[in-house]
Amino acid sequence: MTSPNPAQTNLELQAKAEACGLSALPRELSSGLLAARASLKEKRPLIHCITNPISINDCANAILAVGGRPIMAEHPLEAEAITETAQALSLNLGNITDARMESMRLSGKQARSLPIPAVLDAVGVACSPLRLKYARSLIRECQPSIVKGNISELLALCGAEAHPIGIDAGKQDAVSPETRGAALSFFSAFSREQGCVIFCTGREDFILDGTGANEKRPYRAAVLQNGCEALSWITGTGCMAGALTAAFSAVSNPFEACILAAATMGIAGEKAAMGAKGPGSFRAELLDALFYLSGQEQEFCSSLRLGLYEKQLIVGEQEDGWKLTAFTPGFRP
Repeated sequence: MTSPNPAQTNLELQAKAEACGLSALPRELSSGLLAARASLKEKRPLIHCITNPISINDCANAILAVGGRPIMAEHPLEAEAITETAQALSLNLGNITDARMESMRLSGKQARSLPIPAVLDAVGVACSPLRLKYARSLIRECQPSIVKGNISELLALCGAEAHPIGIDAGKQDAVSPETRGAALSFFSAFSREQGCVIFCTGREDFILDGTGANEKRPYRAAVLQNGCEALSWITGTGCMAGALTAAFSAVSNPFEACILAAATMGIAGEKAAMGAKGPGSFRAELLDALFYLSGQEQEFCSSLRLGLYEKQLIVGEQEDGWKLTAFTPGFRP
């Protein structure tokens, strides 16, 4: 059997990206996004999720819907062995227990040693000193490739003042168009310091990559404006986004994985809301939309509202401002 020609494959992906309406984005990124979507369905990677019992079923089904294979093992005596067989790891701090804390540490260290990508969803760290201390120790010991949370959770994780309402983000912490640049700068610096990509969910989703930033390589950020109010009608949609992030990270780099997870969840939410009568039907419609969207490149690309930003790092001086470098139709700068 003849091996595929990488150059020919890249040309085909670039042509496909342009045909799907992603010509406004850098070729490397647009081709990477489409390649990862196809690869996830083709390779069906095993995703080890250690998550809470509130959303465990929805997280597993979300991974299945986009083409991955979930395994939800959480017993401390088997966690390491399960992680060793997986292609990515998802750790979720929701409804935390002693047993799950032990399992997450064991699996996180295993993921680091293999290495495979690991996603830490810092659920509730803004309202729980226990989770905050534990999350910081996990980041230090396990070095996850992606840290995810809402604005209040990430502010708390960075040591800033946060105003959560339980596990939800507080209105006082919300990012406005006027404060977007400051938020991007703050979390990009944290990304550079910790060596991981930051995925901040909210009315707009932010992905910050400060890993390897220097005087020649800028910070980069992605802002996504997909999603709808209906995603807050049911519990666990944030957890599902974290699980999807792990699934996509098995077949792409952390920055692209976060973009794909945020876009997939947001667009699926929009599609699901069109046919939903309330929370019950929305939950079912959301799963169907995730499954449907995984095979619809044109619809995914035409629905994507994405802006890309860069910011230069000048050693010993203040950093330059963020510059919008590319965006899809429908994105609001």
